[in-house]
This record gives sequence, C-alpha cells and structure tokens, in this order.
Amino acid sequence: MKKRLKVTLAPAVLGLVLATACGTASAMPAAQQDVLAKTDAGTVRGITHGQTRQYLGVPYAAPPVGALRWKSPQPSRPWKGVRNATASGPACVGPSYNLPAGTSVSEDCLTVNVTTPASAPARPRPVMVFVHGGDFTSGTGSAFDPSEMATRGDVVVVTLNYRLGIFGFFGFPGLPGSGDFGLQDQQAALRWVQRNAHAFGGDKANVTLFGQSAGSAGVCAQLTSPAARGTFSKVILQSASCGTLQPRLYPGAPAPTPQNVSPWAPLKTVTARGATLASKLGCTTDAMACLRKAPVDALAGPGTMTDPTFPSFGSPAYGTPTLPTNPEQAIKRGRFAKVPAMIGSTRDEGRFVTASIVNPAIGKVTFTPDVFTKLTDAAYGPDAPAVRRAYRPSTYEKDLLPNTPPTDRPNVEGALAWAAIETDRASVCPILGDANALSRRVPTYVYEFADRTAPTWIPVPATFPGGAAHLTDLPYLFATTRPAPSGPAKLTPAQQHLSAQMIAYWTSFAHTSAPKTTAAPTWPRYSAKTPRVQNLTTNGAARMPLTNNATAHKCTVWSTTH
Repeated sequence: MKKRLKVTLAPAVLGLVLATACGTASAMPAAQQDVLAKTDAGTVRGITHGQTRQYLGVPYAAPPVGALRWKSPQPSRPWKGVRNATASGPACVGPSYNLPAGTSVSEDCLTVNVTTPASAPARPRPVMVFVHGGDFTSGTGSAFDPSEMATRGDVVVVTLNYRLGIFGFFGFPGLPGSGDFGLQDQQAALRWVQRNAHAFGGDKANVTLFGQSAGSAGVCAQLTSPAARGTFSKVILQSASCGTLQPRLYPGAPAPTPQNVSPWAPLKTVTARGATLASKLGCTTDAMACLRKAPVDALAGPGTMTDPTFPSFGSPAYGTPTLPTNPEQAIKRGRFAKVPAMIGSTRDEGRFVTASIVNPAIGKVTFTPDVFTKLTDAAYGPDAPAVRRAYRPSTYEKDLLPNTPPTDRPNVEGALAWAAIETDRASVCPILGDANALSRRVPTYVYEFADRTAPTWIPVPATFPGGAAHLTDLPYLFATTRPAPSGPAKLTPAQQHLSAQMIAYWTSFAHTSAPKTTAAPTWPRYSAKTPRVQNLTTNGAARMPLTNNATAHKCTVWSTTH
C-alpha cells in the first residue's frame, strides 16, 4: 500500500558533510502549450517553462512498494493514452529537514524530471544526468531546476530520485541486492535514459553523469560498478569522491570520532544491521515478509532518528554484484570505467558543518583555545600536536569579519581552524587523491569553487565567515531555494557572470569531453605531475588563477596522520 506524507521544512538543518541541497518547489509552472514525448512505456505530456520544455515525474521503474520493497528496481508498467508529466513526483522517504517546503514523500518515488531547450535540436543533444546529494538518506532531484543549464548549454538535463536510507541501503542475510538498492535505482535511471534519450532530443551515446555531495559519491560508485558500464560516457564529481570521509564532529555529538569513516560499508556490516533491525521490530519468523509489511513510520519515522539503538542505513555496501570492491580501492587500482572526468570541491567545504556546530541553536560549541585543544586531542590522539601546528587558530585572523568583537576573535579563529582541518582531511585531499588516480588513466580536469562571498546555504552566526562552504556552488549551476529562512539564493552581477562561466564549463565538457569554451578562461588538463587546479572565482581577473591545491590544503599532513 502506498503511503504519502506531507513534510514541512524545519528551520534548522543538521550539518552533514554529505548533506543535500534544497531547491525549487517540486511543482513547476502551469503548461503554456501541449508538449508530448513518446517513451518506451507510453506518451507523456510535459510543460513549457520559460525557454525549456520539462517532463516531470516520469517513472523510470516500478513503484518499489509492498513485495517490491527491498528488491532490485523492476520495469515500470506501460500505460495507454497520454500521461501527464506536469508536476514532479514525490521525494523518496527520508528526513524532512532539507526538502523544499510542502514536498510530498513516498516509497513510490522512482521518477525523473527531464528538461530540454524548447527549440528543436539541429542534432541529438548531449544528455546530463544529475544525482542529488543528502548523505544517501535524504533529498530529491526535483530540488534542482536546470533550465539555465539546458538552454545556455544546449543540453538535455535529467534529474532523478533514488531510494534513500533504510529503503535504499538496507541489507539482510541472504537478501539479493542487499545494501545497494539506491545505487541500483541510479543504474535503472541511466538505462531508462539509454532507451528514451531520443524521445527528448538527446543522444544516448553522449551521457554525462554528474552529482554533488553524496550524489557525487554515487557517481564515483557507478564509475567502479560493472553493472553501470556503457550507460554514461563521462562524469563530473562535485564535492565528494570515492575517498571522501565523514566529518569527525557533528552537532550534538558528545565528542569527535577518532576514526576515519568512509561512505562505504562491507556487506556483512550492512546485513548485520538488518538482522538487528528485524530483531528489534520482532520480525523473527519470515523476517523479510514481516519487514515488508512494516509501516513507513516504523522504519523511517521521527522516532527512528532519535533512538540510538535503531540501526542506521546510509552506507552503500561493497562486496556485492553492484560494488564488487570498495570504490576507494577500485579507483586507486584502476578498476573503473575509463571515461573523461571533471572533479572538484569548494574552497571551504568544512565550514558548512562547523557553522552548525558553533550555531547557538544547534551545536552550541564555543571553540576556546582549551576546547580546540581538547577536541583535536579527542579526534587525532598522538597526532593532535602535529595537526595543531599545521592549523594554528591565529593564522585564520585574516579571515575574520570586521564586526567580530575582540572577545569572540579566539573562538572564531578556533572554529575556522577546525573547519579548515575538516575541509582538507575529509574533502579536498581525498578528492585530489582520486583525481591523481583518475588522471593516470583518463583525461581529468580539477576545479575549486572559491567564491568566498557566495550566499551561505544555511544561516550562520553573525561573526562566522561562511566562505565557499559545502553546497554554496549549487546556485551557480541550478535555480535553487535554500532552506528556510534563507530562501532563494540571490547572486550579484559578478556572481552571475561566474555562474555563466561555470555552466559553460560544465556543458562544454558534456559536448566535447573537455571544459573548453570561449565564454571562460582556458582550463588545462590535470595530472599528478602538473596538478593544475582551475579556481572558479569572481575576482575579475582576465584568467582564473591556477593553483596546486595539495599544497594549499596541506595534504602532506593527511598523508602522515590518521
């Protein structure tokens, strides 16, 4: 039985490094004219939206409900006549705090939105398939309106939903597909694109798979998955890769974790969690039949997030047919699809989580010198003194805002030092490591989004510099609305110019496998020997600066510490 819930946007967003971006409401503007496309399952009626045509809420697989809960995605049932595709489908079940206000959620959520230029194509257009982030537990593809990307870049853009959390990454001993249902959904969407790209003027032989945050980690997983081979011809990885790590301190956590935690988990770990869940819910006889009958709230309701004994499911499993090898190891060993790659991060990734940690309404941590020492000791043990020498809080005085009171300066400097540690350890240096591995075998282009004046994604304390934090690059590529109370992101003229350059880079890569465009400075190819990183800035320079990010982000520190 299908269950839909109405969710509202909470005022505070938990600071997860693999958090999702929230965007425009799922219902798009009313149709201005009838636009039809014939898919392999039937004809759909879309809408005209500005200079684009959009086909919203198109199913790419059967609803994964009832007996199909925790089964590999099945073909959608064909329909007769014309199916309306004028409103986005519901988001997949997950936490509501980072969805657009009023978004419906449901297990019946395996749909895509397709956006094309309204004009007829002179030839089949490149297709760009975007995977949203959200820690593999939340988010929705309909949060991203790619109209500017489609029209400026002359591409077809597909955004998708995939099963999340317990519905996407549950495992149980002997259950086929355990731990990877969400990744299998992404593959089903890619196969749908292969079958239907022509119906929307797209070229199935020229598909760029791209994603941000957890979506980018998913893209990296697909690079290493034998089952995904042949469904895409290039990739773009934004703010995550196969080697990305989790933050060591979250809002509300009593202390940092001293271990590196990756997005991936061995199959036996995931199936053990499933067995624990079955026992917790009293499903001791025919456990899977019992669990498939469990109501949504019993599996993903608010109580499950506040119960520390409830098993968590947000880590794709490896040692499976979908992911035979840990993706991080597969990339290092060259076991991945040999397609061109763009990969990069934001300059201040870690400030997103740190802003939540120091927010008096959320994390409530004050980074006094004593607290900074205690937290680094707890996180890094015997390596803590070396970490503190590399990230002295006083060196971040230059980043302080002019309105910072003298009494707050040491606290803000400590918070910025902690954010820089997390930026480098968990995001930038692992991403550069994967860029090195990719560049040895395929054309690779590396960037850093470095607009430190970008609109912050969530409210930050008045004296905390938001910087180019995690998620701040998204409004430069999509029309998005940030979580309440931030609202729509408003870009200055200089930022709008950078947005146009970024869209030109992204879509030229889709067209030619290289980010080369007359609309933006030359972007050189990356290699470990010549590690040139394209900095995306609004500094007005004739050419954007190139840097060696391994030096700028102290990656030698993280090659010698745990």
